[in-house]
Amino acid sequence: MSIFICTYSYAPAEEQEKHRPEHRLYLGSLVEKGIIIASGPYVDNEAPGAMLLFKASSADEVREYVSQDPMYLGGAVLSYNVREWNPVLGSLGS
Repeated sequence: MSIFICTYSYAPAEEQEKHRPEHRLYLGSLVEKGIIIASGPYVDNEAPGAMLLFKASSADEVREYVSQDPMYLGGAVLSYNVREWNPVLGSLGS
């Protein structure tokens, strides 16, 4: 398994609010399964978005999880990016 960083760019807050409860339930289920290590929104309002840290076999697997996210399905995720990450130091380091 590898670690992937996925970044979301969000639509305006009122659009996000429509999907947030289902979005959090869905992501919570992925946390319980050990697929998501951490996730959360950016705290500044400069560019609405979030970062999600996945444990997965491939970027395509992460894209499949994103494709089922209610926030994405509802159109509140305007774009996203998935990149494999190699944590060298810290609690996730090898």
